[in-house]
Amino acid sequence: MCEKKEKSCLSWLVNWIIDRMGAEEFTSMIVWRHTLHPVYSLGGLTTLMFIIQAITGLILLIFYVPVFGETNLAYDSVVRISEEVAYGSIIRGLHFYAANLMILLAILHFLRVYFLGSYKRPHEITYILGILTGLLAILDGVTGYSLRMDHIAGEAIRIGNTLVSSMPGGKILAQIIYGTGTFDEIVGRYLAYHILVAGLILILMLLHFFSVHQHHVSPPYDGSDPEPAVPFFPNHVLTEAAAAFVIIGSLIVVAAVFPAELGLKFLPTEELPVGQPEWYLMALYAGIKTGVDPILAGVVVPGVILLTLVLMPWIDPVYSRHPKNRRIATVYGAILTGEFVVFTIYGMLTPGEQIPLINAIVVGLIVAFVTGIPAARYTSKPVPPKKRQPIKRVRHRPLALEWAKYLFWVMVVIQAISLALGLQAHIEEMYNLAALYFGITIIAFGWAFFIGKILLFDVKYITKPVTPQ
Repeated sequence: MCEKKEKSCLSWLVNWIIDRMGAEEFTSMIVWRHTLHPVYSLGGLTTLMFIIQAITGLILLIFYVPVFGETNLAYDSVVRISEEVAYGSIIRGLHFYAANLMILLAILHFLRVYFLGSYKRPHEITYILGILTGLLAILDGVTGYSLRMDHIAGEAIRIGNTLVSSMPGGKILAQIIYGTGTFDEIVGRYLAYHILVAGLILILMLLHFFSVHQHHVSPPYDGSDPEPAVPFFPNHVLTEAAAAFVIIGSLIVVAAVFPAELGLKFLPTEELPVGQPEWYLMALYAGIKTGVDPILAGVVVPGVILLTLVLMPWIDPVYSRHPKNRRIATVYGAILTGEFVVFTIYGMLTPGEQIPLINAIVVGLIVAFVTGIPAARYTSKPVPPKKRQPIKRVRHRPLALEWAKYLFWVMVVIQAISLALGLQAHIEEMYNLAALYFGITIIAFGWAFFIGKILLFDVKYITKPVTPQ
């Protein structure tokens, strides 16, 4: 049957699946050239990190004991996962690094959307959904690292309880969130919150993707017309798949070489060093360490900043998406980014120490001037929309393509060697070493997959732009 249709059996099977799933729309989509820039892949990479977290989290749940008891059994179960369960340290590492990368990539994705004005009509709801998803990711990170029940988790729970209790009506709210306040109850509740928030993130992600699909990706920010580049399927889909393999393999290598951190065992009766929160909360923690009212520093000020970001599509009504034409948004975003970076570093450099309020004010003002003035100058000369000249594309075969097939076989050889070494290490129960080799195998497979995809599908789209005279 495959021969009669003059198609390979694999091609016939793929087309049959697409037809039966009603996915013809995706196979006819074209990816615009400006969206091939790496910054446009940040949202997809964030989603990949969430998928890795979901899978590794389910595996960790099998071995995790959500009970504090008298000796902190939750912490003991994390130690057992890291030291006794085969590949347990790797799974923990993947979960830990994917969580941090998810938040970092989400922040970078937000900055791309914000500074390129991708929140403009009709993308306002998409933008707000993205902000809500990012906030839930941070909340999930807090509940997640608190489950380790080390001294860092103990400090996080203490600060969270203090903030909630200090709010108007906080005592009732604290009882709802923390129950009686015993650590047995808190650990169980935090695990439930962690899973619940992950489910909410999934729902918001699906709504976000649906909104993007309905309104499509924003055109180039400079006002030029979008230019078609490659088909979404199979070209772009296979590119994303290859990137996923490389990233997953890299995470496995990192988890094998740098196991996920675990602090000191938390026991309420013992004096322990003050725990520092994760990096994405450090700027907020630095504000709390100034000694001002914790509600003001931890809730009111961040709330006002966040509300301004949410309302920016209406505060910044200029239709142009070019950063030079959006002074309010560009200056505000530059100052906010600078303050976040500097106070994150400031908090890291002062572990367990108070930050004098006057020092924080001076540092904040200096950062505002250093970032705000250049941004104001940058936006002092608005630019008109760019009119792209018609481009005629001619076939151009880069020299790199001539070497691609050789590089493909190099990757295949690396796969074979690293896979063999990984299997040998696995047999010898050297699981971290085995994971290191398996990670290298997956990285090499991803690159071989990417090179093969270029040679099979992308060659005819690799062209050189020539502007007609």
